[in-house]
Amino acid sequence: MQGKVRMKKKLSSIFNNKTGYAFVAPSLIFLCIFIFGMLIYAFYLSFYDWKLFDLGRLKTFVGLSNYINMLTDSIFKTALMNTLKFTFISIIIELVIGFFIALGLWNIKRMKKLIQSVILLPMITAPVIVGLIWRYIYDPQFGILNYTLNVFFNTGEISWLGSHSLAFVSIIIVEVWQMTPFVILVLHAGMAAIPHENLEAARVDGANGWKIVKSIVIPYIFPLVIIVLIMRTMDLYKIFDTVYALTKGGPGYTTETIALYTYKTGFSYYQMGYAMALSIVTLVFIFILSSIYFKKVKKDI
Repeated sequence: MQGKVRMKKKLSSIFNNKTGYAFVAPSLIFLCIFIFGMLIYAFYLSFYDWKLFDLGRLKTFVGLSNYINMLTDSIFKTALMNTLKFTFISIIIELVIGFFIALGLWNIKRMKKLIQSVILLPMITAPVIVGLIWRYIYDPQFGILNYTLNVFFNTGEISWLGSHSLAFVSIIIVEVWQMTPFVILVLHAGMAAIPHENLEAARVDGANGWKIVKSIVIPYIFPLVIIVLIMRTMDLYKIFDTVYALTKGGPGYTTETIALYTYKTGFSYYQMGYAMALSIVTLVFIFILSSIYFKKVKKDI
C-alpha cells in the first residue's frame, strides 16, 4: 500500500515538473533567441568594420581594432567620465533624499496613500515626456524656472541647457526628480516590514528618535539599499532618453553619455561595428558593478 502511495507521489511530482517546464519553455526560447542570440550577434559584429547601409556587402574583419580604438577615442573617454559622474552624483542624492522622505512617510499616519500617489507620479511618467516637460521649464525666455527666479532675484535669462557649467547639473536635477520616488518606494516598503516588536523593545531599552533609526532601521533596510544601488546603477549607466530629449549630449560633449554616444555612432555615423563594441563594453561594465554589489549583499546577509 505504501509503495503505491510513493509511486503516485513520484508520478505526480514528475507530471508537475513537466507542466512547469512546459510553461517556462516558451519564455526561455524567446530569451535565448531574441536576447542571448542578439547579444552573441552584437559581440560577433564588434570584430568587424561594418557600415549601417552596407547590408549587401561583405563585412571587413578587424579583430580587436574597435576595442583598441576606444583607448584613443577622446569622445568615448568624455562620455565615460560623464556617465560615471552622472551615475555617482545622482545615486548619492537619490539615496539621501529618498531615505529621509521614506522615513517621513513611515512616521505619517494620515493621508499617507494620497502623499504616496503624488510622490510616485514622476516615476510613472515616460522619460522622454519628462525630458520635454523640463525642456520647457528650463527654457531661457518662456520657462517657468527663469520667470520665477526673475521675479524674486532678477537673475535674467539663464541658459540652463546651453551652458557648459549648468547643463550637466540640470540633467541631474531632472533625473533625481523623476527617479527618487523609486528609492522612496523601496526603502519605505523595507521600513514598513520592520517587526513592531523590535521597535517596542528598543523603546523599552530607552532608544528614541535617531537612535532607533541608526540601530534598527538602517541595518534592517541595508540589503534593500544595495538592491536600489544595483538597479539605479544599471539604469543610470545606460541613460539615454532624458539626455537625448534635453540636450542631445550638448553643449559640445558636456552631457554626452555612453548610451547616447553608442546611439550616435551606430545611427548617425553609421559605424555599426564600433557601436557594437561600445555596447559590449557597457554590458561588461554593468556586469562588473552588479557582481560587486551582489557580493556585498551576500556578506551582509
